[in-house]
Amino acid sequence: MDELQNSVGSEKNEKEQIEKSGLIAEFSYDNTLDETDGAMKSFQKRFGKNRGRISIIAYGLLLAAIIVGVIFSGGALPLYFALAFCAFGLFYTATDKKRTRNRVIKALDGMPPEEYKCAVYPEKIEIETIIKPKVNEVELDIDSDKDKESLTPLKTVFKFGEDLLNFSENEESLLLIFNRRQIYCFPKRCLTTDQEDAVRDFLTEKLESN
Repeated sequence: MDELQNSVGSEKNEKEQIEKSGLIAEFSYDNTLDETDGAMKSFQKRFGKNRGRISIIAYGLLLAAIIVGVIFSGGALPLYFALAFCAFGLFYTATDKKRTRNRVIKALDGMPPEEYKCAVYPEKIEIETIIKPKVNEVELDIDSDKDKESLTPLKTVFKFGEDLLNFSENEESLLLIFNRRQIYCFPKRCLTTDQEDAVRDFLTEKLESN
């Protein structure tokens, strides 16, 4: 009973501190490869669907026209080359988004893990990136008298009204999109229910008003 009261009291104190500081929400998070893949899928559906759809329709119509030509021409050799070319173009276009995601995931899989800290204010969003050593990395202290170099977190600041920002959401994450090119993925597993609701409601209202 005491533990439950302490937990409720701690959450209440944290909420009061956030309100006094002007923060909408503050939280730490990391991203799994599955969450990153899901974020890219959501981005592609929102911003890349028209271009891909037009290309697929164009290749499909051209492919159909060539097939008709092959049937009525008696199988002219140049038409078979055109048929193969269009079939390859259609396949390549239809699978382009998946190949793009696979390339990104493969690159991220070989990079050191990162942790992030996000602070959402009424006028801006601050995101700090902290690079962690890999689990199998060993630190060698060659010179014990030499001060160890500390890695300063990289801070990125987005200002409402100045930066092109979009907000989206999928089942796993809240998504902040910068310049329709970069995705910042806030996994829901890393946020409390109050934080998730506060960030969602604020960004939806703030970014829709811009």
